[in-house]
Amino acid sequence: MSDERVIDAARELVRALSTAHQTYILYPVGHPDRRAGVQKALDEVRTLVDESTDVPVLFVARGGFYIGSTLLAREALTFTRLLNIFEKAQIEAIEFLSGVDEKDIDGLLTILLGEGDERPELTGIAINRVKPRLGPEDEREIYISRLLQTYAAGLELLRQTSASVAAGEGIDLDSTTALVEQMASQVVTDPAQALLVTTVKSYDDYLYYHMTNVCLLSTALGFALGLEREQVIVLGVGGLLHDIGKVLVPIDVLNYPGALNEEQWRLIQRHPVDGAGLLFATTRDLLHPSAGIVLEHHASFDLSGYPDLSRRDHPSLPARVVSVTDCFDAITTKRSYRQADDRSRALSVLQASSGKGYDPRLVRALTRMLGVLPIGTTVRLASGETAIVLDKRDKTPMRPTVRVLLDETGTPQEPEERDLAKLKPDDVRGRIVSTVDPAEVGIDMATLLLTGKVEEMREPKDAEPGLVHEPAFGEAVPDGFTHEHDHVESGTEDLRIDPDIAPPFEE
Repeated sequence: MSDERVIDAARELVRALSTAHQTYILYPVGHPDRRAGVQKALDEVRTLVDESTDVPVLFVARGGFYIGSTLLAREALTFTRLLNIFEKAQIEAIEFLSGVDEKDIDGLLTILLGEGDERPELTGIAINRVKPRLGPEDEREIYISRLLQTYAAGLELLRQTSASVAAGEGIDLDSTTALVEQMASQVVTDPAQALLVTTVKSYDDYLYYHMTNVCLLSTALGFALGLEREQVIVLGVGGLLHDIGKVLVPIDVLNYPGALNEEQWRLIQRHPVDGAGLLFATTRDLLHPSAGIVLEHHASFDLSGYPDLSRRDHPSLPARVVSVTDCFDAITTKRSYRQADDRSRALSVLQASSGKGYDPRLVRALTRMLGVLPIGTTVRLASGETAIVLDKRDKTPMRPTVRVLLDETGTPQEPEERDLAKLKPDDVRGRIVSTVDPAEVGIDMATLLLTGKVEEMREPKDAEPGLVHEPAFGEAVPDGFTHEHDHVESGTEDLRIDPDIAPPFEE
């Protein structure tokens, strides 16, 4: 028996239960798709039972799924809806016994769906017979856990918004604003920890993770700029929805495995206009400041981007903020045409394009907020140890506070917080020699933040090719990419924000 194989089996089971639950919502009792969902979930349960030496127990506690005492961090972020359904049904522990069958899986799904007046009798599954033993949490763990729950709620909100748009329905701006308000309260409590959360990436749902990270970064930068809370909320809403127009791009284009051609890039470059149109259709408010952010975030500081903006020198201030954070996160995310760069490289790209693509004042503000070695960067020390940057040092930028995760052999160690500025200059334990891709050294940031443990992030065989995002100024242009944006000029006149009507921001 391999613990890794048990964890993988548990992950597949959570995914299968989520799919089966959605099938039960869509189809009536006796429908063949329900039976197929049950069979898939049962297959995963039996794999889990076969791989386990003891009776496997799936716990639902502290806003996450656990197999035994191991947190399934990625599933806690991805399957928030299923997590909430388990909690609503007051199920916190499920034991899968060796005799589990289709009737048991159907009964479990029926309970989750709330069908019937009485709970069905289950012979191969025991519910709430044991209690999770997860140990105490300190204040930092509680804060990170709550922030990641909000982060997961943002991902789920974007999934629901995408489904609503596909169904011809509007965007729920009230729910979006409420979520951003909650996130803003958490960011202002501990900005450094919040910035660490923006290191979380995904092997699927690249777009939703990117939009949520941009929301977090924009919110943090808004506070760092000294904006009022109401202004920060506007930034957060605009950041969360900045790429909402991409849900109208054909899925085969967003998930295209090779280099995009010019026609495909033109479809993607419509997303600011399409996204603003979705917001205008929802709010009927042509002056809604978040709609302006969505429309203008690719217009570029020197207006060389798209769509064309009239009667002004630059895009609006909130759009320029989101443009900077959008670029930073995109560069640090695997894209369809290139691998992710580290966070220091992302700042270098922004700095090289200051005054052209990006507002130089905002690039400087982002650099001050993150540090020259940005918070969340994985680094290699001269000692051979691997660490993650926790906070910046303005006077000694190359000697920040770090958390050492791997020893000189690359073996996970008990995490050690270390202020490099307090060590002597010739101490190899305090000198950074390079940055490191966390995935290459076996670090999954979601698990690390939630548990403090190092766990490798493994991509599934059918992983998507990466985030589809326009290259930043100064980056190599992928094959097929076009700088011509005539396709978004037509019809944009009605979407332009009148510069004579001031948004709730001061320059």
